[in-house]
Amino acid sequence: MSVEAAMDTACSGNLHCLMALAEAQACHLPEADLRAILDAMAQEFGQPVVRAGDSFAGLTPAGERVLAWARRFHGECTDLRQELRAEAIAPLLQRRSVSPRRLQAPGPDPEAIGLMLQAALRAPDHGGLHPWRVIEFQHGERDALAECFVQEKLRRDPLAPADDLARARQHATQAPTLLAFVVAPQARSKTPVREQWLTAGAALGNLLNAAHQLGFGAIVLSGERCHDTRLMAQLGIRPHEFLAGFVSLGSLAEAPPPIPQAAPLQRWSRWLPGAPAPSPRVRDLAPPPHSHPD
Repeated sequence: MSVEAAMDTACSGNLHCLMALAEAQACHLPEADLRAILDAMAQEFGQPVVRAGDSFAGLTPAGERVLAWARRFHGECTDLRQELRAEAIAPLLQRRSVSPRRLQAPGPDPEAIGLMLQAALRAPDHGGLHPWRVIEFQHGERDALAECFVQEKLRRDPLAPADDLARARQHATQAPTLLAFVVAPQARSKTPVREQWLTAGAALGNLLNAAHQLGFGAIVLSGERCHDTRLMAQLGIRPHEFLAGFVSLGSLAEAPPPIPQAAPLQRWSRWLPGAPAPSPRVRDLAPPPHSHPD
């Protein structure tokens, strides 16, 4: 039996019925069963917990003491359950995107990258199509990649200053490990393309979560270069594929700054028949920044 199951057993049954009685709520039990529970509690504690009578007339002094203890115990069980659940998903709650400037060597070795990809392959995948793939850029090829980035920047801005060109080069060389994440939907599949995109996004999320769990920092950076057809051809990305972004991976040189956490209730609603859809906020309508989809 799990810890949570044991707490559920301890916090249910007799004590819940006693608390419900004290608050004049129904226990949803037949009268005979409720009487048997109260008799068992009287036997356990050596004194009656409710005043004698054909109907509920309140708790005895002993029952009041038991009720006070039951409420404390129930509250502690609730707090402990919440703590255990939060601990179980702590890595997910703590994951953060980490800028390449806050990463340092060593990056993940091939075994660690393989584990990240195994996690990515466990993402929900309607049809088992795996409509995505990754390209690794090893250090021996980074200078060539940097030149591709520089040329792409010049195609967009022939008058780009030297600082911008240096920054484009840095994007290819700074991270200890660099991957391209490619979405490769299969148009002739029975699985809708939009579902394949969802699969690819879930896979990318699993990859980032696995990196965090293994102790590495990670971030996905996209930008206008991800739409450059010449660059995509240079990277071996086929016409029907899409370059979603570049994944930077490495050990943490410094922790990222804290960010405010969004409240779950902002993304959680209850459906009511006939109720109109809530109006989106202006912030929800704004497109995400190109440089940081993660």
